[in-house]
Amino acid sequence: MSERHTLPSGNWIELRDWRELRRGDKKKAMSRVTDFERVVAAGYEMTDGLLTLLVTNWSYELPLPSISQQSLDLLPMEDDNALMTLVQPAIRALFPAQADDTDPGQLQDEASPTGPSAG
Repeated sequence: MSERHTLPSGNWIELRDWRELRRGDKKKAMSRVTDFERVVAAGYEMTDGLLTLLVTNWSYELPLPSISQQSLDLLPMEDDNALMTLVQPAIRALFPAQADDTDPGQLQDEASPTGPSAG
């Protein structure tokens, strides 16, 4: 199922429910990353890959990202910022936070019946 979101420019976008993502989708999104050393660029490449999977329809007069990923580069900055926020639940689902064993607040409490919570 898709959900429609109105963006700051007045355009709308329909996104596939991130809870429907599968392991193969994660692999597809990650396959778009060309250089893991450049963290910001890698983040955008991965997000673009994810948007090619999530965007099911939009009001822009551009091909959908699944047809032409370059369409994402033509979106207004105000909409890009909103899109980055909209995809955060999907990113957190694909890449859940890991417990930091250097953070005493995240170390396992031996008396607790459950493991440490990450974030």
